[in-house]
Amino acid sequence: MRWNNQVLKKKLFPSALFKTTDENIHLTFDDGPHPLATPIVLQELKKHNIQATFFLLGQNAQKFPDLVRQIHREGHQIANHSFTHANLFFKTKTFIRDEILHTQEVIDSIIGTHSYYFRPPYGYLNWTIMDVLQEIGLTCVLWDVDSKDYRLNSVTDISTRVIPNTKNGSILLFHDNELTLERGQTYLPVIFNILLKREFVFKTLPL
Repeated sequence: MRWNNQVLKKKLFPSALFKTTDENIHLTFDDGPHPLATPIVLQELKKHNIQATFFLLGQNAQKFPDLVRQIHREGHQIANHSFTHANLFFKTKTFIRDEILHTQEVIDSIIGTHSYYFRPPYGYLNWTIMDVLQEIGLTCVLWDVDSKDYRLNSVTDISTRVIPNTKNGSILLFHDNELTLERGQTYLPVIFNILLKREFVFKTLPL
């Protein structure tokens, strides 16, 4: 059974972060770094003077350490999204711990600091994963606004999912991966401009 319903997960896992109490909003990107998609995202963030949190895959960080350094150097936050993007739901504690700690080690070796946050691949969450995170000392971060940018094709469809649902404290889920590569430079500036005009302030996740 997959606990992938956000309402149910909020009740079952109250320590997981779905949104914050901040007056700011929190932009997050999953699955990078990607050699083509991530630079596009970074370019748009720089144009709009926006800070974001990147949930990196350890295997990708290991392949593209210069991009990890660039993300960090440009003032963005780096977080843990597992090493291989495996579905951790039915895995053992040993497997889950190895996926997370391996990524922590890779990130630390590249930028000299570790992550405080973890997002499980696909958002699949159970008590075993939460137990491991508690033992390691990481906070589980999910989201309250899902752009579905990996699946939807049009700017209108993606914007319709994001704009009306964004509130103070919202955690917005986007991706910098192969599936969003062709569309990122079209929908991101549209969404950024609208949210900025509505006077939302983008901040990284609070430590």
